[in-house]
Amino acid sequence: MTVEEGKKILNGLDVAAMQAAIAAVGAQPEAAHAPKTSRVRWLSGLKFKAFVRNHSFVVDEPAHLAGEDESPNSMEYVLGAYGACLATGFVLNATQRGIAVRNLEVALESRQDNVFTFLGLSSEGHPGFDEITVKLYVQADADAATIREIWDHTVKTSPVGNSLARCVTIKTDVDIIP
Repeated sequence: MTVEEGKKILNGLDVAAMQAAIAAVGAQPEAAHAPKTSRVRWLSGLKFKAFVRNHSFVVDEPAHLAGEDESPNSMEYVLGAYGACLATGFVLNATQRGIAVRNLEVALESRQDNVFTFLGLSSEGHPGFDEITVKLYVQADADAATIREIWDHTVKTSPVGNSLARCVTIKTDVDIIP
């Protein structure tokens, strides 16, 4: 842990500010549900722009699927979001325990059940992931048992991981604009 201008900094985080932010969120019962919104606009071809909070990102398909391959496709973003969620959770949990993380990388591999259903080439199975393999590479100032304990807790409490592993109610609607 370092001290910068009177602030205790661990893993690049101002520890007191992090604890205050978590306490402030925890004091708001309605925040437990953490509502999120997003809008996605078609740009052209198979390219789209997603808007989330005050951020945006482009979604595209690889060239072999008639895209321009200028950015990840939706499934790649989901995989990357899961890895980023796990990395965030690990750093957050390590910081809360006063453990310095020197280096961290989360490597993920996935397999889709049958992408041909999405492409209209098959009616068997589903186009979603049927397996994701995750491996954490980490250097931290803690013994192996503590690191595994933090990792297990991180995996168990990952919002993205839970969204992937659990049935989520999806409600759809369409508004046809003349």
